[in-house]
Amino acid sequence: MSNFLQRTFTGGLFGILVYGSLFAGKYSFLVFYVALLIISLLEFYKLTGNMGVHVQKYFAVFTSVSLFVLLFGFSNGYFPLRWISVMVIFPVAMMIIELYRKKGKSFDNLAWTFYGIIYIAFPLSLLNLLVFFPGEVADYLYNPGIVAGVFILVMINDTVAYLIGTPFGRTRLFKRVSPNKSWEGTVGGALVVLPAAFLIQGLFPVAGIKEWLGIALIVSVFGVFGDLVESQFKRELDIKDSGSILPGHGGVLDRIDAWFFVIPAVWVFLNFI
Repeated sequence: MSNFLQRTFTGGLFGILVYGSLFAGKYSFLVFYVALLIISLLEFYKLTGNMGVHVQKYFAVFTSVSLFVLLFGFSNGYFPLRWISVMVIFPVAMMIIELYRKKGKSFDNLAWTFYGIIYIAFPLSLLNLLVFFPGEVADYLYNPGIVAGVFILVMINDTVAYLIGTPFGRTRLFKRVSPNKSWEGTVGGALVVLPAAFLIQGLFPVAGIKEWLGIALIVSVFGVFGDLVESQFKRELDIKDSGSILPGHGGVLDRIDAWFFVIPAVWVFLNFI
């Protein structure tokens, strides 16, 4: 199978899982995105092993899944907000555990353990507050429209930036970190994703055109930075892909790196307007 066909098949299958799990219902959303969180986190921690760091991998996964499930339960009205307060125990427990591990440098181990949770688990867990957004907790209404629209805009932005940047890119956006990204591709993606917001508003009227235009602007800016941050991390480790679970694409992190910056920014934006 050619690389193009492989990428197309893998990307299509991944897209079916991403969107299918959203629209199949809240429990399919829970199962798939918890699995996505775990795979992403394990990919990230595997990469840190190349630096000689000994993260608390399994406890970090347990902490991250707990955060996701607690926010899901709160959003569904299964338990009150105060239950989420138990999360403050987890970082304390990690620091205590590190006292007894005697593996590498404790500070480095803890720093990279926390980094993975903040970088990956926190933004993915915020998806729970977007599929029940805005303020529908009292009725426990599940609506994947915001999240689906955000992911489609991210996909459009990435695809157009690649299609324009590959043949026409001349001015490097951030050569030190990602020599293949260009200003031409970045601007082209933004110019397409903004009018695409009108189409998304028609598909998902859960938000108005003002909100979707704001989200599109967030995607065009924060999506690029999300990609650059992961590129910087991989460049410092001298690796091309975060993993190999998605043939033709690399790892899960390579596919969803833009999400980690876009999701928190969208959540803050919608809360303020």
